[in-house]
Amino acid sequence: MKFWLVFIAIILQAQNLYDIYRFEGKNALITHIESKLQSPSYWLQRLKDKNLTYGYYQNEKNILVCNKSLKNLKIYDSKNLRLIDKIDVLTGLKGDKEKEGDLKTPIGVYRLVSLLKEVDEYYGPFAFETSYPNYYDRIHGKSGYGIWIHGYPLNGLRESNITKGCIVLKNSNLERLKNEIDYKKSYLLISDSKPLTTDAEEIANILAFIYRWREAWQKSDFKRYKTFYSKDFVRLSQTRKEFFNTKQKIFDIRKNQNVEILFSDINIIPYQNIENKKIFRIDMKEKYKADGYEYNGTKELYISYGNPILIILEK
Repeated sequence: MKFWLVFIAIILQAQNLYDIYRFEGKNALITHIESKLQSPSYWLQRLKDKNLTYGYYQNEKNILVCNKSLKNLKIYDSKNLRLIDKIDVLTGLKGDKEKEGDLKTPIGVYRLVSLLKEVDEYYGPFAFETSYPNYYDRIHGKSGYGIWIHGYPLNGLRESNITKGCIVLKNSNLERLKNEIDYKKSYLLISDSKPLTTDAEEIANILAFIYRWREAWQKSDFKRYKTFYSKDFVRLSQTRKEFFNTKQKIFDIRKNQNVEILFSDINIIPYQNIENKKIFRIDMKEKYKADGYEYNGTKELYISYGNPILIILEK
């Protein structure tokens, strides 16, 4: 019965779209679709029955959640948040990493950027390199490097149960982890204690926000575009003022042009942080087209979630 109700709803929706096109034309159809994408209620309908505790992922495979206080690493399937495994780990000192040599495991959201097959025997048979320091870390002046997920010394002896900042697993568990994940399609969430989580309502609001922001950008509506950014917004290479001066010039050039911006592979992750602020990291592919110009790349945003939602960092 449920299948037929869904099927009928799809048919009725399709008929509605056809009628808008028949009687009002393609511009009206585009306006209708844009309004849907900017509506949280539309996204709530799309997201119902999905477990979004650790975020929204379009084409990722695994979520790794490390709790430093509990000394464990949980591995999930990102599609349905099925728990694949739970592994005991060693981590660094309590608190967030601030500088090289502080012996703290960073708190945040990271990618696994490579599988290091040839490492010193102290690190076990191999290691996963993480993306620390990420853009958020660098903006906040954090230093250090070489934060890995690795194993025990090949001779089995460790001097301490406190690491220098890495996440350390027994070698048999490291091998198990390697077989359970696709590291190229995984996110690593590291919290000091209780992980920050989210839900369908927050994700729906964020998706609607993204498409409202996109509309202002596509229409070169600079006045509206600025309202999506926090007063504390900065970039690594620009002040807020410099960023908007650059954007103003581009928007003036594009004002009467046909600009098209497409987003795909959108990932929205609750950004783990020591202050427990409601921050989200958004990663997505961006396709930008304007008169005589095209760009295909990635977009990385950090937003503060509240009323209103605001962009605090952009890469």
